[in-house]
Amino acid sequence: MVVGLGLALLSSLAHAGWNTLVKRVSAAGVPAMWAYTLAASVLLVPLTVVATAGHAVRFTGTGLLLAPVSMALHTAYAALVQRAYRSFDVGQVYPLSRGLAPVLVAVPGVTLFDQGLTPARWVGVALMGISVALLTFERSASLDPARNLRPVLWSTGIAVTIAAYTLYDGWAVVTMQVDPMAYYLITGLLQLGLMTMLIRHRIPEGVDQFRQHTASIVTLAVLIPASYLFGLYATQHAPISLVAAVRSTSLIWAAIAATMILREPLRRSRILATVAAVAALALLAI
Repeated sequence: MVVGLGLALLSSLAHAGWNTLVKRVSAAGVPAMWAYTLAASVLLVPLTVVATAGHAVRFTGTGLLLAPVSMALHTAYAALVQRAYRSFDVGQVYPLSRGLAPVLVAVPGVTLFDQGLTPARWVGVALMGISVALLTFERSASLDPARNLRPVLWSTGIAVTIAAYTLYDGWAVVTMQVDPMAYYLITGLLQLGLMTMLIRHRIPEGVDQFRQHTASIVTLAVLIPASYLFGLYATQHAPISLVAAVRSTSLIWAAIAATMILREPLRRSRILATVAAVAALALLAI
């Protein structure tokens, strides 16, 4: 179990780290997305070989058929994150987008799948509501309330894509028994193909990102797959509920990074919203 919780913590740190770095390159838009997707794909193939040493990766027709939908969801997620960070702080967007996703999975489950929520999880849902309210009305006396609502809307959109790919990928791996590593590799390569098509007339801009943001692009190429893979392997060594709870600490690491690295303001409302979101995720994981 110690190994699993350690991997979950590494996943949490990696996730907070890559979100911090995406903020730094967000102004470059789609070319920056293409650059770190390309770099990640270059690393992904040998990483897959190393990670699966000793057992064969199963590439199946089912995996090939399911991967394009996952690719579309993950690409939409990355695009929304990139666009949201271009206009708003990580401290505004990250707690809500990360915290709302499990709520969006849990609440519909009550009616759609007849999965009742425990009292603890209902408290978690309420705490996420408090977190949303704190960030929505942040400095509302001096700022236009409509502007305060915009990061909440972007965060909600990001949370919807997180919930969608979480449910879909879980169904693909658990129910359809698709090989996780093969599935992840195919999805990543498809995403690179889509991104290349989208910026086919701006390839020089994408290549230039390696010169302008060398360290950020390379680090993103490592942290994005790492956050996913550490989380994947953590569930093989520890209960999913504990893994989810430990991974929720990414909200704390992201808040620290936003303040210390990005020099974002550490307002009381953001601290309280982050604490409420962490508590909500912990309760939802029970």
